[in-house]
Amino acid sequence: MTQPSTQEECTPSHARPTGHVTTIRLRTVAAATIGNIVEWYDFALYTAATPLVFQRLFFARHDDGLLAQIEPMLVFGAGFLVRPAGGILFGLLGDRLGHARALRYTLTIIGIATAAIGLLPGQATIGVLAPLLLLVLRLAQGFAAGGEWAGAVLLLGADSPAARHRGIAFALTQSGVAAGMVLGGAALWAARQLPEAAFLSWGWRIPFLAALPFLLLGLWLRATPHRDTPIVRSARPRAASQGMGLQGMGLPLLTGTMLRLAENGSIYMMLVFGMAYGHMHHVPDRWMLLAGTLGMVADGLAMPAFGWLAEHLGARTIYALGAAGMALFCGPFLALVASGSQSGVILAFIVGMGLCHAPMIAVEPALLSALFPPAHRYLGVAVAHEAGALLAGGISPVVATLLVHSRWGNGAVCGYMAALAGLSLLALLARPARRLAFPQPQE
Repeated sequence: MTQPSTQEECTPSHARPTGHVTTIRLRTVAAATIGNIVEWYDFALYTAATPLVFQRLFFARHDDGLLAQIEPMLVFGAGFLVRPAGGILFGLLGDRLGHARALRYTLTIIGIATAAIGLLPGQATIGVLAPLLLLVLRLAQGFAAGGEWAGAVLLLGADSPAARHRGIAFALTQSGVAAGMVLGGAALWAARQLPEAAFLSWGWRIPFLAALPFLLLGLWLRATPHRDTPIVRSARPRAASQGMGLQGMGLPLLTGTMLRLAENGSIYMMLVFGMAYGHMHHVPDRWMLLAGTLGMVADGLAMPAFGWLAEHLGARTIYALGAAGMALFCGPFLALVASGSQSGVILAFIVGMGLCHAPMIAVEPALLSALFPPAHRYLGVAVAHEAGALLAGGISPVVATLLVHSRWGNGAVCGYMAALAGLSLLALLARPARRLAFPQPQE
């Protein structure tokens, strides 16, 4: 069996009938980003709910010791253990059966698991089963999330009208990430306005159950696209079993994994460890949720701007600026949060996410996509993306929590962030610039 030409799957938008261009792009944008919205809506909910809900209801203890802080973070990080496996499975499915079919599977699993968390009884009701069931649902979410991001990025990236606009097209997929985080953070912030007893009894569950409407909308968008969109063309069976698969991709996979460390480690350090760090310094929950939400807004608004800049300055330059900025801003970020000032906490998240994290995540799809050939791009991007998430995002909140309680305190946390940034910068230097340019529509 022969593979269909890359030209069929990656035909630029300007080559399509002009009467359908606007509809095609809007439909592709919506279908590609809805999964990111659901995935990161859940992410924002879980990260914010960890110190506010799960630590109290699912990991209840009589003290406020280090173990009580780490346990819910370990459950959160457990989802990352299965993300590479999910990336392999859904990457193979996407390359062989089409991106759209794989993306419907990932969206369904993420949406159902998120809503199911909202139905879980607490430890006081079912004992040790409560954290165990929470762990199972986190594993399901992580497994499906392993294939979601790569497929969504490739769908929307293929629909950009020309190579010079692909920086903005890739950045738009990441705006879906920010939109999900904003919605999740805002939903839990609104629920937190309830009286304490009502919030801990039923109020926190509503935002998790609200994932179901997103799921239904996403399934509709991905099941019934316009017949001329890249979603349909990508859904045609392909013989991806031919060629190298993961074999022969060792160096690109290593490079992609290292590229991911600074971006992923920084966002989880801010939104997971940062929330717990504020709780340690008795910053009001409402302030932390508001600061996190405003930081996500800044992140999402800045992404297209940095995507545009990358088209003029290069993706490597933009990513390097973000990685260096995050390493340098770690100390001020922690100091602003610990200050207990509402304006200081808000400033920490806006600068950290809008000026340091946004440059990295805006160009990350372009950098990863350029490392792999079209026939195996879904698989390669998914595995590199999720391996980096496992090594950075999955453990960074736990590592930061342990380090901040060490004799070196905040300095150790910032040293850890600098190490992640250094590894990503090495990956940028290790590959020729031509391999890290924006991938062309036809290859």
